[in-house]
Amino acid sequence: MSRATYEIRVDGVVSQRLLEGFDGVTIEANPVGTTMRADFADTAELHGFLGALRREGLVLVDVRREHVHELLNKSGQREGSSDAPASG
Repeated sequence: MSRATYEIRVDGVVSQRLLEGFDGVTIEANPVGTTMRADFADTAELHGFLGALRREGLVLVDVRREHVHELLNKSGQREGSSDAPASG
């Protein structure tokens, strides 16, 4: 598997201590839980992170792999768009 970005939701608050061992994890806390975005090199790294959450006693709500077109849409670009002008 190649590098992939995931959105991970848990019930509860994720401690900064837990995140120290994982680079590139962004976190958004809200009243019902925590949503994180993380870029992992492979499934072993993903499962290591999920294991760390489990050891902290956090309840996993959702894990979703983001596809390339979703990432482009979130950055404001359309799927299939290019910075180069159209020839024609």
